[in-house]
Amino acid sequence: MPVKGLKFEVKEMVGDAGEFVGLASTFGNVDAGGDLVEHGAFTKTLADKGGEVPILWAHDAAAIVGIGRLRETQQGLEIHGQLVLDSNDIAKRAYALLKAGAVKGLSVGYDVTRSLVKDGIRHLKELKLYEVSLTAFPMNELATVTAVKTADHSGALRAIKELRALVKKGMR
Repeated sequence: MPVKGLKFEVKEMVGDAGEFVGLASTFGNVDAGGDLVEHGAFTKTLADKGGEVPILWAHDAAAIVGIGRLRETQQGLEIHGQLVLDSNDIAKRAYALLKAGAVKGLSVGYDVTRSLVKDGIRHLKELKLYEVSLTAFPMNELATVTAVKTADHSGALRAIKELRALVKKGMR
């Protein structure tokens, strides 16, 4: 089976600091545990959860670092993650590691609702999703963060507002 690579970019994105995007799970490839997630496996659980789940650090329920907004695409389960940087030090460390490219892996915490074993491969047809985790070593090597927001423009916006106020004050 051919292995596809995904490009990882650290770039400025429009939005808040702590944002990232990626594929939390991919469709059609066999992971290191011998599982293959089929297209549509997350449809029901996404509808039940309103398309959002918590983001954890390495599947640790005590280490919630953010919220993930999810949707199924042709490639897999796309995540738009928002780390809550003022919530705890773990979220801040996770963000620093993402920006540095030291951590790129994503993993899903789920229960299997429907599956079928064919030729030694477990085909996951329906999953109940609980969380998405940031991890150094994902079971599915194609489940990765593809972009991270690195710039916080709040300082620049504050400086522009202050400059406008000074200019306005000088015109009086």
